[in-house]
Amino acid sequence: MRRGMQDWKRADMHLHTIRSGWRRLRWIGAHDSYMTPEAAFAAACRRGMDYVCFTDHDSIDGALEFLSRNPAEEARVIVGEEIEVRLPGGGRWLHIGVYGIDERIHADLSRARKDLSDTLDYLSAAKLLFALNHPFQSFRSIRGARRDLTAILPRFPAVESVNSSSPRVHQRMVEALVRTSHSGCRALLGGSDAHLPERVGAAYTLAPGSTKEEFLSAIRRGECAVGGDALGLPALISDVYRIIFQYYGSLYGPSAAPDRRRLEHYLGSILLLPGVVLGVPLFLTTLHVARQEWIARMGSWDSEEEVTGELRHRRAHARIHAGRNRG
Repeated sequence: MRRGMQDWKRADMHLHTIRSGWRRLRWIGAHDSYMTPEAAFAAACRRGMDYVCFTDHDSIDGALEFLSRNPAEEARVIVGEEIEVRLPGGGRWLHIGVYGIDERIHADLSRARKDLSDTLDYLSAAKLLFALNHPFQSFRSIRGARRDLTAILPRFPAVESVNSSSPRVHQRMVEALVRTSHSGCRALLGGSDAHLPERVGAAYTLAPGSTKEEFLSAIRRGECAVGGDALGLPALISDVYRIIFQYYGSLYGPSAAPDRRRLEHYLGSILLLPGVVLGVPLFLTTLHVARQEWIARMGSWDSEEEVTGELRHRRAHARIHAGRNRG
């Protein structure tokens, strides 16, 4: 720990609750996590987190529901959100962590997130802390990652460098990318990306701040550090199957809640069952991690010549395009 950091506070800046939907399998009623907000809060406190940051997918319902039931904990809860934004010109997406928001900001972001530029303009104008989460996860090729990351990174005040569900090489390569791109990014964040209570606090961010507002302001200034580590592929595969079992338990278990779409969910779960038994989740999770590791390791992110060369190419292309528009 660096000198003077003994009194810094901790927060896991990336965790999910049952209010995070499973985007690609919404039609079967699956959630990305089955962890209640109370379970997430309790796990964070056990792991030594001073502030608890909820970042559900495109939702702040988990944080608001927790606060409505536990108003005395308001000083410790950071209302956040992980928004999904599409990159222009294709199906690629980015996940952006946004922190210290309310219902009005959430509504504004729900409208703006259809366009990356509009989203970043809004976040910057509102002077919010926001971060590019797991930067290598969104891409299928090194070329695409290099092209898009070098273009958008200058617009982010923070990048998630430690994510416990990403490959271990992720941290070193993200830090190299930030350093070699001279993007002006001031803060590196740590977050567990937890979907189960046992994973909360596996990665976290440290910063000074006697209040959550001071804590977020310190991170915006770059006065922060990261802690924790990646858990590795076996732990991630275990988590995936545990969440799948929780999904089936939510449908067929004794505590299954009534749902007017239950028949559709039953049918979907039956159709998916052979794939689960045959190991499709194992294969897809392994492929997902291997692709991230390949992009991180082989992308030459620690080569200033490679990264700045891409930046020069993009700037030259932008000047040519601007000249044609003026003509």
